[in-house]
Amino acid sequence: MGVENDATQSAQVAGHAAPGAARETGRADALREKAEAALKELGPDHPGTLDARADWARALGEEGQAAQAAAVFGELVTEYARVLGPQHPDTLLVRHNQAFCLGVSGNAVTAEALARNVAADFVQLLGEDDPETLNARAAWARWIGEGGDPGAAARILRPVVDSCSDVLGPVHADTLTNRHQHAHWVGRSGNAAEAARLLGEIAGEREQVLGANDPDTLTARHDLAVWTGEAGDAAAARDLLRGLVADAVRALGAGHPDTLVMRHNLAHWTGEAGDPGTARALLESLTADCARILGPDHPDTENARRALDWWTWGPKAKAAPGENQQEEKRQAA
Repeated sequence: MGVENDATQSAQVAGHAAPGAARETGRADALREKAEAALKELGPDHPGTLDARADWARALGEEGQAAQAAAVFGELVTEYARVLGPQHPDTLLVRHNQAFCLGVSGNAVTAEALARNVAADFVQLLGEDDPETLNARAAWARWIGEGGDPGAAARILRPVVDSCSDVLGPVHADTLTNRHQHAHWVGRSGNAAEAARLLGEIAGEREQVLGANDPDTLTARHDLAVWTGEAGDAAAARDLLRGLVADAVRALGAGHPDTLVMRHNLAHWTGEAGDPGTARALLESLTADCARILGPDHPDTENARRALDWWTWGPKAKAAPGENQQEEKRQAA
């Protein structure tokens, strides 16, 4: 969640490694065994072996082992290129996944360079407006943004969104995902009000297409609330998140990772709207649930604990530690 001194939780980009996207734990181990069996039965150069290893790498990434997944994909890039050719669609997909996992593991600069080359090769192979090309261009934009240039990410995504709308339709799943990502980088580049406006449209269309309880709909509503708050309307953000958390608890459960993020932001914007007492109460409950569900040393638990301290003793609190007791002593004297 990446909170620093209770800064607002980063808006999630729908369809791009949002919290809770991981598959069941242990799936990677089963797929590793399957890949090892394929290696013995088919040999190292058989496409079935390569595909089995790629499935294992994807599962590693889905279970949160992005660095290991990137290493496996890196090995597979060489082998796919040797067996199928450097610009075969399967090779490009493996290169795309290597870049993604490198970026998720924290190496956005290398991910951007790899994703840029993948996007260029997709353009050459399939054309600028092929859906695979559009997604590759969107991925490249993401890592530009994550690498520190959100304005460039937003500019690159604008024509991608337009092409997706023309080729796939404005409410196709890929179009909505890329529109959501564009809105995210618009906000990150400094235009929170425009990000909120765009996400208001996206959230309504996701609900119409996918339903109110779909995770992508909930994520869009969450990001709408976050950018509404960042645009200066803390009370509206609080109200949006209050309704969202109630829906997420029903749809996902109170302890789902997405719900925990939403609960954290509800506490944040409740405090920003002028109610630090309720913010503290919400964060006390959240911290306890994060420790129980995720473990006491999990980064999200530490973020919730730090936010609780921020609203209890830090600059957001009405008094620093000990000031109330000192005032009581002065009054008693």
